[in-house]
Amino acid sequence: MSGAFPYPYVYVNSDGTARELHRSEQRYLRTEFKGGDGAAPHVKSSYDERNGWGELAGYMQRELLPQGTPIHRAPAGDPLKPLRQDEHIAWLRSKGVEVVENSDGSFTMLAPRITPL
Repeated sequence: MSGAFPYPYVYVNSDGTARELHRSEQRYLRTEFKGGDGAAPHVKSSYDERNGWGELAGYMQRELLPQGTPIHRAPAGDPLKPLRQDEHIAWLRSKGVEVVENSDGSFTMLAPRITPL
């Protein structure tokens, strides 16, 4: 990372630690998006805010990190690199999503069954 000041955003990992951002992530956060664009990054408004999977993971302003939170180096590999289809399916399944692989090479995600309380 160059410059006298660290980048103003970090990525909070699922385990609660944080890491510096890869250059591609910094570019992504600087990209201008139109309102309502689903491709726009979500920036956490607090350390404790959880993502749609219920995890702490996400981008956040460095100044909002609780004091003493470990900040690791940026990953060497690009974390925004698009996944191959098999990697995407594996990732969805790791999140508990049921995926059906279709004979035409496509796949279908099935809505999770909600158990009543």
